Amino acid sequence: MRGVPARFALIIHRMPTRSSTATATATATALAPQAANRLKPSAAAHRAPAYDPAQGLSAWLAVVRTYQTCVEVLGAQVKPLGLKLAQHDVLLNLLHAQPKTQQQLAEGSFVTKSHMSAVLTEMEQLGWITRMGDAADKRSKAISLTAAGQALAQQAFAVQADIVQTMMGPLAPAQIEALRQFSRDAQQALQAYAPPSGT
Repeated sequence: MRGVPARFALIIHRMPTRSSTATATATATALAPQAANRLKPSAAAHRAPAYDPAQGLSAWLAVVRTYQTCVEVLGAQVKPLGLKLAQHDVLLNLLHAQPKTQQQLAEGSFVTKSHMSAVLTEMEQLGWITRMGDAADKRSKAISLTAAGQALAQQAFAVQADIVQTMMGPLAPAQIEALRQFSRDAQQALQAYAPPSGT
């Protein structure tokens, strides 16, 4: 199957065709009430009407490929600034609002909690951030951008804004809103299916 990785092609190959599913319609209709009774309420609630597994898989692959391409392009574009993606993420979080604690940065970024400390240590050594004692919480440190970090964050933001413009510029406002709504709904469905571990 052209354009579909081998590990997913087998899934699509085994999916029922329209003719085979039509043959089973009468049986499925007869058994539907009994099957519904056996379903947990949460599982029944998450079943979308007229869901086509092949179509769903194709759309999912498109989303994953787009995300991977976006990460690759962003990484390549911030590399000339001397930035790694994790550092870029921290800089833009602080550019938006500062100071922040390490916990707040971890919650508002794509950097895992276990990796955040190492990222911040490296950024502090590079002179991009400062970590000062937090008067409100002696156990935490308030993290802020230095002048060099502020300038670098503004350059990084310009790079990201250009990439976002490239992706979203051709879309109509209604398409952008539909994309935002879909992404939020999909995230909530995944969180309900398997709540994040927080690491």
